[in-house]
Amino acid sequence: MARTAAKYYPDVKAGNVFIGSTAAAGTAFPISTGTAVTFGLWNTSSNKDAVLLSLNLGYTSGTIALGEIGIANQYAGFALATAAPLSAFTDGTPKNALLGAGGASAMRFTPSGATLTAGGTAAWWSGYSIESATAGLGVFRAQIDIDGQIIVPPGQLVFLCGSIAQTGLFTASLTWAEVPA
Repeated sequence: MARTAAKYYPDVKAGNVFIGSTAAAGTAFPISTGTAVTFGLWNTSSNKDAVLLSLNLGYTSGTIALGEIGIANQYAGFALATAAPLSAFTDGTPKNALLGAGGASAMRFTPSGATLTAGGTAAWWSGYSIESATAGLGVFRAQIDIDGQIIVPPGQLVFLCGSIAQTGLFTASLTWAEVPA
């Protein structure tokens, strides 16, 4: 493969693409209007946008709830506080897609937990639905090409959600590019 054939090669090579992933055990995800975020990206940079590129999911364990997979959002501002839109946030460390090189992300990523003081709003439905509550019979491997359809400007939080709250556990990876706002 020629170097220029890779879809995001220039952005990855420049160190501007990041990947946030759950722990191997996975996580359940809330309904879009939920306040308990379990996997999300918060743009706390004042001068960069996060351009979402892809979302990958795999079933890990537990009782599966039927429903569609999506991305919800909420304006969260830039600081945590009891009365702020975001009252708690567990930080994870996203990986630069230029493995072994590249800088750190300007965003905050949570692979496990954040608390909104008011529920989010569905922003994008993937078209992928969980079709069966029996493990092994529904969708599970979901490789979703967001391809820049969602831009997360400064102060916004986006998070993995379902059309209903998911009770099964899923591993997940979100890939985004960071570009000047």
